Amino acid sequence: MPGREILSAAGVKGGQAPKHQWTEEERSIIRSDYKGTNASAKEIADAFVERGIMVTRHAIKGQVAKLGIMRQKSPPWTPGELERLEKLIHRHSVPQVAKKLHRSPNAVKIKATRLKLDLRLRFDWYTKKDVCEIVGEDHHKVQKWIDSGELKATWHNDRQPSTKGYGAWHIEAKDLKKFIIKHSGELLGRNVDIQQIVWLLTKID
Repeated sequence: MPGREILSAAGVKGGQAPKHQWTEEERSIIRSDYKGTNASAKEIADAFVERGIMVTRHAIKGQVAKLGIMRQKSPPWTPGELERLEKLIHRHSVPQVAKKLHRSPNAVKIKATRLKLDLRLRFDWYTKKDVCEIVGEDHHKVQKWIDSGELKATWHNDRQPSTKGYGAWHIEAKDLKKFIIKHSGELLGRNVDIQQIVWLLTKID
């Protein structure tokens, strides 16, 4: 399929076909094969084209950006950052620590793992927001699990949670562990906090 026809089939600018609808399998290939270079993006695109999936190098780079796997080299950790990491990682979620340290969540996970720091949240309980970050779902989905009783949760300090930010849901680590084991097949996607889930499954009775 020459020049213009490939562009058309790929649904890129100037073509007539609808944009390609990416599958999770295709995104997984990009995650595993992208090496942070234009050359690897082209190799992935060429491999897809051989399979009849008409996408371009630019389309691959677009997915790379959405998946957050640009793989830019992070600056070295300073002694001050390491000290803050050690203090914060036991009390806050990885995304929260990343925001405080102005690092990516992945960089925080890797450094904490290398330093053999337990990735804990508070003292064996989580808020709904924490659970959203761990399972990679929005608050609507997690609230449905709570309302249906699938995820056991209570009001923290007997104060009803509200949309104005008053009160919080209190979810015991053991109850979240039970939920994750029962619903493991539903926890998919790049936003799942694997480190926290592993900690729950291996450290909580």
